[in-house]
Amino acid sequence: MKKSAMKNLFKRGHVNNAYSTVQNVHELTSQRDGNIFKLVDSGDVTQIEKLVDEDVDCLSRMDDHKATPLHHAAGAGHLDILTLITDHANFEVLNVIDSNGNTPLHWAAEKNQALCTQALLDKGANPNILNNALMSPLHLAVSLSHNSVVKVLASHKTTELNLEGDLQNTPLMLACSRDNAEGLSILMKHGALVCKRNSLGRFPIHEAAFSGAEKTLEMLLQKGEELGNSREKHINYLDERHHAPLHLALLGGKIETIKICIDNGAKIDLPEKDKSTALHFACLQGAVEAVKHMLSKYDGENDILHLLDGIKQTPLHKAATYDYSELVEYLIEQGSDMNVTDCESRTPLLWAASNGAWNTVNLLVTKGANINIKNCAKCNFLHLTVLQLKGLNNLKEEILQSEKVQKLLNDQDIDGCTPLHNVCKQGRTESVGRMLSLKASPYLKTLDKKSPLHFAACCGRLSTCKLLLQNLNETKLLNEGDEKGMTPLHLATQNGHTKVVQLLLRKGALLMRDYRSWTNLHYAASGGYTQTMEILLQTNVTLLDRVDDKGNTALHLAAKEGHSNAVCLLLAKGAAITLNHDEASFFHEAIRNKRKEATSTIIQSDRLAEATEVFLHGSPMQCPVLELIEHLPDAFKDLLDRCMTESSEDRKSVNFSIEYDFRYLQCPLKFKKRAKKEENVQYAPLTALNAMIRFNRADLLNHPVCTQFLKMKWQAYGLRAHIINMALFSMLLIPLTFLIIVSRPHAFDNEPAIISNFTQGLTGPWMRYKESLLYKLCARTVFVMSILGLCKEIYQLLQQRLHYFLDSTNLLDWSMYAASIIFVIPWIFDVKTSIQWDCGSISAFATWVNFLLYLQRFDICGIYVVMFGEILNTLFHIMALFLFLILAFGFTFYILLYEQMAYGSPILSQLKILAMMLGDINYNENFLIPYSTDKMQFPLLTFIMLIVFLLLVPILLMNLLIGLAVGDIAEVQRTASLKRIAMQISLHTSLEKKLPYWFLNRVDQQKIIVYPNKASGSMTEALVRNFSESQVSDPATEVKSHGIDYRKLELQLEKQKYRLKDISAIMEMQNELLMLISQNLGINFEAVEQDQETFSQHSKAKSNKKRMYRMESCASIEDV
Repeated sequence: MKKSAMKNLFKRGHVNNAYSTVQNVHELTSQRDGNIFKLVDSGDVTQIEKLVDEDVDCLSRMDDHKATPLHHAAGAGHLDILTLITDHANFEVLNVIDSNGNTPLHWAAEKNQALCTQALLDKGANPNILNNALMSPLHLAVSLSHNSVVKVLASHKTTELNLEGDLQNTPLMLACSRDNAEGLSILMKHGALVCKRNSLGRFPIHEAAFSGAEKTLEMLLQKGEELGNSREKHINYLDERHHAPLHLALLGGKIETIKICIDNGAKIDLPEKDKSTALHFACLQGAVEAVKHMLSKYDGENDILHLLDGIKQTPLHKAATYDYSELVEYLIEQGSDMNVTDCESRTPLLWAASNGAWNTVNLLVTKGANINIKNCAKCNFLHLTVLQLKGLNNLKEEILQSEKVQKLLNDQDIDGCTPLHNVCKQGRTESVGRMLSLKASPYLKTLDKKSPLHFAACCGRLSTCKLLLQNLNETKLLNEGDEKGMTPLHLATQNGHTKVVQLLLRKGALLMRDYRSWTNLHYAASGGYTQTMEILLQTNVTLLDRVDDKGNTALHLAAKEGHSNAVCLLLAKGAAITLNHDEASFFHEAIRNKRKEATSTIIQSDRLAEATEVFLHGSPMQCPVLELIEHLPDAFKDLLDRCMTESSEDRKSVNFSIEYDFRYLQCPLKFKKRAKKEENVQYAPLTALNAMIRFNRADLLNHPVCTQFLKMKWQAYGLRAHIINMALFSMLLIPLTFLIIVSRPHAFDNEPAIISNFTQGLTGPWMRYKESLLYKLCARTVFVMSILGLCKEIYQLLQQRLHYFLDSTNLLDWSMYAASIIFVIPWIFDVKTSIQWDCGSISAFATWVNFLLYLQRFDICGIYVVMFGEILNTLFHIMALFLFLILAFGFTFYILLYEQMAYGSPILSQLKILAMMLGDINYNENFLIPYSTDKMQFPLLTFIMLIVFLLLVPILLMNLLIGLAVGDIAEVQRTASLKRIAMQISLHTSLEKKLPYWFLNRVDQQKIIVYPNKASGSMTEALVRNFSESQVSDPATEVKSHGIDYRKLELQLEKQKYRLKDISAIMEMQNELLMLISQNLGINFEAVEQDQETFSQHSKAKSNKKRMYRMESCASIEDV
């Protein structure tokens, strides 16, 4: 068949290559796939037989839902096609599932095809397969009431009648829930279980009661009787939650089913897990007819109307929950007690008021319910009523006018709150006016001594405050404080209710202090309410600098809480910068509490210099500059940025300049004079920079202001002092080197000799030259410089004490000076000593190493000295750790190769191991020759240890050292700037401690101006720049490399402004929409009315400003 198809394709001329051939074959296959399903659905057996003869594989095709032709045949009821497919299929097709998990048997059951169902079962189809919805064919047939299919499936021997599906429901349970009486009868006839539970713990009778299935309910009761269970016992079966069928029938809401349950003996007073009965359930559902039928049929001993559930509520409580007033009235007529309280002392009246059931509330009050009963919080029903929407408007007028209700107006709860307190807190103006008209007292106070005016002011209820003030006969209440001494004005300012503050001030409120001595400005500043602060300052400007009991001003509190706008306002108003009792200024408070925004505001203010100078010397609260470095380094970076001022010229212009201000990096020199007068005050030079080193602030040290500051110090006196220091050291180094070179050839003889190298041309007897003036001058110079050096070290030891021993270079200095003195003493005092040249070698080594350390001051080569020191430090640590490995091999080869000179003693053996580490193994002489001449005592063990040594030491250990060295170099390179600057800071700090005041006052500069695009002209400046080239970054390079196109940046900022404006407009529209919705719902909160009033006043002005702004912005963009 396939070959003939291919021939036909070629004959038609549609194929020109192999790809088109494959494509046409694929199209033909797709057509056949579609044809098989169409033929099956139409029932054309003849065409299907022809198609099968041409292509047997068509029976295994699947449609878009993965259904086979057998699925379609079973669903369409074509028995002959079904038989054809099952006979000709060459694979298992009976139990193939589609995308929904359905087998052909599912399709037949769903379409009510009983004959196809029987045929599939006869062919061996599995009837117990669950689809994706966890339903078997029998579940489907039962739920769809296809009872002919149910009969076929139930009668088949392989069908599992009690198969569990979704929620472990059996087909019998589905029959009960669908009220399929015939299906239920078939299932029970074939032996399906009637008393099987599902995952919810329910029996079939529960499902029937919940679904309102009257027929199946009756059949189940009859079946139960046949099985020996009485109707009364069966109808009171409980599920896992102790629900009886009656409870579920009440949930279903079908009155006929409820009556069947009651008539068949359902217990009305049977409790659930929460101890609620069916009557509680019916009252909660509002089922009036069911309740009436229950009460008419109840003949038990219990007082059914007063049975209590788990929270001790009666059926009347339940009926009052959802305002079923008709049911409440019926229960009252039947004798239900209206004053029974639950576990929280709530009567049905209180319960109804708390749930907003107003018809029930009015009914209970009218019927004579006790309105004086309170709940556990001592609230009467008026307390609860005013908390609900619309408040007192929910009660009838005659109830409000009654004398009993009016007595409750001034009743207080457990906190001392009256209903007026609660309604003032909620801001329901109509209820406030109504209560005041009913003579509710505005003078009563709570346990914490708050009046209704306190509540209204605290919550910002402007209209409520107006009503209360209109009804106050005395202004005393306006200025009375609560238990904390806070007046209504304090509470209004604490929460930033500006309009309430203005109202209270107009009515005569006084600007008083509370018990913490906080003024109203303290509270407003603590909350960051700038408008309220301006109103208070306009009323009384003396509030600005008043302090509380801890010495805090309003400025302290605003900075402590991080309110930058409040800080800015107070500084602009001229607030005094003072210290509190903790010796902290407002700047300290902002820094110590990590208030970055407030700190940035202070840094950008005009009073920054004043703020940094206010601190107590010697206090734990240091200078604010040092506090910034320790606690907020990012903010100090902003401070340094402010100290850079660029000129208005183009950044690439030759005349472009940058002004650097160093006032915040250097302690003012005038403080040094003060330090001399006050013993407890000390001012260290470069305090800010040393603090950066102490707290590892590398970013700050690399800031251009810091680098320019160090450059200024270096050019002013650092370079000169260092050159002078090196010159003085050279007075020791050069004569000592000269003496060593000249004297070493004649160290152990008195014969005349010709001096070579540096002393060529000087001839004559050695003794005569030894008596020459140059020789004596060099020896005495070395002696004097060494004595002075020892004196310097002793002075440093006395000054630094224990810290002196932490510097390893001090040991080098001591060895250098002591060895130099011993070396030259024999020539000065004509004394012979055996260790002269030993000390000379030590002196030569120490002096030249010390000279190398002097070079690290110059950054052009100092970084390499630092790197060398770091690697040396790593080497010492590693060698100290692996010393035991060296000792192990040293003693091993001492035993094995004792006959050889190199290993003849333990010390020589250790030294030889060190040499072998560097590659001096000398294999032939030490190992091969002794082995060949039979002079090796332990040849096998010796060669084994040699192999182990080669693996561990030259290969492993040396590569480890090299890797660590490279790693340390990379680390040094990453932190090179910090180490280099730290070295310069240490130099300048030590110099400034020693330099006189007049000199520092002359060379120190507070500001400098740098022209980064100008080249220095003088040779001196060029020389200084060369020696300090890597010390600071070149500003010109920085300007060029970090050049920014400010026009593009401004354009982007304008775009962002437009976006923000659009977002603001959308938010205003949403605000209008929310207010319209609230008005339509009848919700008139005071806060909404206030916002609406404010919005209506400014909306037109905002829209006009928005139009003008957009026109100006569009014009500016066109210019750009």
